[in-house]
Amino acid sequence: MRDPGLKIKMLAFLLIFFSGSLVLWSHFRMISPGLKVGGGVSNIFGSDTFDQRWQGSATAGVFLDVFLARRFHLQPEILWVQKGSLYEVGQGQPLYRERLFLDYLEIPVLFKAHFLDYHRFRFYTFAGPAAAINLRAQLKVTFDGLEESVGVENLRGTDLLLCAGMGAEFKIKSGSLLIELRLEEGLKSISTEIQSEIKNRAIVCLAGYKF
Repeated sequence: MRDPGLKIKMLAFLLIFFSGSLVLWSHFRMISPGLKVGGGVSNIFGSDTFDQRWQGSATAGVFLDVFLARRFHLQPEILWVQKGSLYEVGQGQPLYRERLFLDYLEIPVLFKAHFLDYHRFRFYTFAGPAAAINLRAQLKVTFDGLEESVGVENLRGTDLLLCAGMGAEFKIKSGSLLIELRLEEGLKSISTEIQSEIKNRAIVCLAGYKF
């Protein structure tokens, strides 16, 4: 892990923020906690990437839905996210393959706008920034049937992204079920090399439950 002092401070801040929010929720019911899980595809892009392909990604975490006005909410989240990319050379069974796995602790802060209320259904759009802490970076190389995993050291310890998408909420007796589709676009290079440009990109489908 990189920049341990910064990561400890960010984790402490998040713990205090979510603890305080849960207290507000228990007293005023203006904040609703929830869970999310899902997956999609991810890739890296930029001037220093070459023939990278999309590969599967996974996401899981918690969120808070903060009431601002009738149709407007704020939604901070803490997510574990696995991203990466795929590079292959060969026909049929590839002779050479590189799979990049990037594990992040991601903290999006999303502004939500609700629309099209219909009985128990409600649709919404959202957008906002996301900060991410690099937990692990691993490259799995397969060549001629042999596989080897190596750590990747020339990547930054943090990332900054823009998230946007839309979703639907279905109200049930005890809470709400959610499903949403989001696009994540990297705003800065994750490479530590000077003048090197490598950014993250992901398309994710999430299902969740709001208490």
